[in-house]
Amino acid sequence: MSIFSHLFGRKNNLTVNSDIKKKDARSRNIAFVDTEVGLKDHKIHDIGALRYDGANFHQASQTALNKFLQEGKVDYICGHNLIHHDARYLQLNGILIDTLYLSPLLFPKRPYHHLVKDDKLMSEQMNNPVNDCEKAKELLMDEIAAWNQLSERRRKIFTLLLQNEEEFRGFLMYVGAIEKDDAIRDVSEFILSEYKNHICAHADIPALAAQSPCGLAYALALIGTDDYQSVTPGWVLFHYPEVEHIIYMLCHTQCTDGCEYCNRMLDIHHNLKQLFGYDAFRTYDGEPLQEQASQAAVDGKSLLAIFPTGGGKSLTFQLPALMDGRTIHGLTVVISPLQSLMKDQVDNLADRGFTDAVTINGLLDPISRSLAIERVQSGDATLLYIAPEMLRSKTIERILMARHVVRFVIDEAHCFSAWGQDFRVDYLYIGKFIKEYQERKFGKDAMARNHGQTLIPVSCFTATAKQKVVQDICDYFKHWLGTDLQLFASSASRTNLHYSVIHVDSDGNKY
Repeated sequence: MSIFSHLFGRKNNLTVNSDIKKKDARSRNIAFVDTEVGLKDHKIHDIGALRYDGANFHQASQTALNKFLQEGKVDYICGHNLIHHDARYLQLNGILIDTLYLSPLLFPKRPYHHLVKDDKLMSEQMNNPVNDCEKAKELLMDEIAAWNQLSERRRKIFTLLLQNEEEFRGFLMYVGAIEKDDAIRDVSEFILSEYKNHICAHADIPALAAQSPCGLAYALALIGTDDYQSVTPGWVLFHYPEVEHIIYMLCHTQCTDGCEYCNRMLDIHHNLKQLFGYDAFRTYDGEPLQEQASQAAVDGKSLLAIFPTGGGKSLTFQLPALMDGRTIHGLTVVISPLQSLMKDQVDNLADRGFTDAVTINGLLDPISRSLAIERVQSGDATLLYIAPEMLRSKTIERILMARHVVRFVIDEAHCFSAWGQDFRVDYLYIGKFIKEYQERKFGKDAMARNHGQTLIPVSCFTATAKQKVVQDICDYFKHWLGTDLQLFASSASRTNLHYSVIHVDSDGNKY
């Protein structure tokens, strides 16, 4: 399902059943269930269960499991990925609680819960469903404790958004958090109050809540952390791809009226001073091209900037990248032809106190490479520097699919053109990669709705380019991504350089 069909076409056909209305009359008898299902035959090979009274069950019989649950008068059945996995194979009579979907909501901040690795439950024993039940029980207890530590307003927000969603309603019943249906109209007011100065005060929250309550809840959970390097798990982005779009709408869409959040977090001058310590952008022959290009990037535009060597190209994409990392937990991918250039930029950022930049290249030893990949996956990286050849790596593709990529930056963009002085064939693969990446990430339907234009903007930089080279670069991205690059070009003249010619009569005189 594409991001737009998921966000704008998703219908909530779930209703609060009579069990919710009777929750006060129910006991809290709970059992934890886990199954081992064959990957090839899709049949149950083993079942484990753990009851609230300490009794456990371990055999592959559905009938025996039902008897075990009935003997304990079990009302709630809990498991990790229970609703969309185990419950597909078992006939379970009870209210279902799924710890999988609760974890990113209640543990959105690094370090994440020690029992959960992405969408898997960490267990010391392989293929032991009873042991997995023990882990699910421990995880649920931690989730209940985390729920109780939330502010009363935040609990109410999550309840109003999620109480009609099957992945969450069992837990909300268990903790006694169900609200009256007519209270949903107050959710916008609660969100604006709870997340004041963390989101735009003029965001269209009612529309987001109506179109994707789960996506909005996951987005708010991440926004509510005080660690901008925390990220939404990849499996959540796979099932709820609209989370990225919702975070963008809440945290990176400049409101026309202006609010305290937008004036602070989305203002390039404020962030230039805050992050780099500069009072003003550099100008070229009196033209504020660096400022204009930076603003275009923050506004989500695709661009081509032609600035002289040493003229501040790096800051023009590093500033928006660092801003995107702090507002929407985004990753900017920087494609550069030389490993020495990548290392210099990473080192320069580190000297300024930024540990957000990571490079992955073929010269890294296996341990360093593994650590770099882990930093990207865990959210430590706001900028990822790679060579164009690395785009053919399945590992790079996999880690980018699990992150919110907000921009592709192409340094030394003259390498696209056969007329350029450093033409590189691998540069011609960049557009194809971005196009295919977006189709896998968002779906071909989303690309069609966007009329074939790129959903992830690109920034191209070079120090010098002839008119033919500029045209080649613009034509290339128009062809592959359907985007028109805004051009920011400084004068080709170099007033700080001088040369003279001295005539000599022989080769010996040259020396």
